[in-house]
Amino acid sequence: MKAWPAAALAVLVMPTALHLAPAADRPVRLWILPFQPLQLDSSLAYLEDALPALLTVALSGSDGYIVVDRQQVDRLLAEQSLTLEGLISADARHQIGKLLGATVMITGSFVREGPELLVTMRASDLETGIVILTAEARGSVSEPGALANRLYGQLIGALNGRPPDPAPDRIDEAPVSNLHFMKGLGHYHSARYSHALAEFILAAEDDSSADLGRLWLARTYLAERQFVHACLELTRLARARPAKVRVDDVSDLLDECQKQLSPDDRKIIQNLVARRVP
Repeated sequence: MKAWPAAALAVLVMPTALHLAPAADRPVRLWILPFQPLQLDSSLAYLEDALPALLTVALSGSDGYIVVDRQQVDRLLAEQSLTLEGLISADARHQIGKLLGATVMITGSFVREGPELLVTMRASDLETGIVILTAEARGSVSEPGALANRLYGQLIGALNGRPPDPAPDRIDEAPVSNLHFMKGLGHYHSARYSHALAEFILAAEDDSSADLGRLWLARTYLAERQFVHACLELTRLARARPAKVRVDDVSDLLDECQKQLSPDDRKIIQNLVARRVP
């Protein structure tokens, strides 16, 4: 097998003439399935959900694209008496994708090759069944965020029908290098919120991922409808003026959260923040 430099990253793409540029009245809806491991390696099992989660985070900041929520997927599968693991055939996945209102289905896989990780991704148009993108990214096992960034760029380029514009990475490698943050993202986007909370709490204790750990901890509390906990984390985050988190993201979540609080809840949060109770 050909040896690759440890720091090198390569992306190979098979473009097609088809593209799905987002229309003003019809955004592209993407269904991202868990990425499949091609070998048994418990140390990389978290990537099954973490890689799709990284793509979801990147896409959430791109206009014209909506990622189908995992809870919506789970509800539909329950109604159909199916499980995600049971969707083995491509036809079954295409049918479920259409029921979800998705226009593009994304599947992927990963495998360790020595010190490197090879990630492959395929995007299919659910209306026609045509594969609009086949891509792969290769790089260090310790830098999954860099691989996800490459795949994200190629995906956006294929959806827009043009090469992606050079732009700063949408995925910050610093928090991604924190295993707890990665696992938390995977759990969150798989609607395993109690597991996500545990991982984000640990990520928030690491200086490299503290700000984003707290932001996603608050998002998870919101998903669990634990509004006091969410508002407390967001209030502390806003006061700390973090450099690695967008102020607008914190403000928007805080506004959403405060709408759910009672006057007594607000007093509790004010007291805790003033006393700096952890």
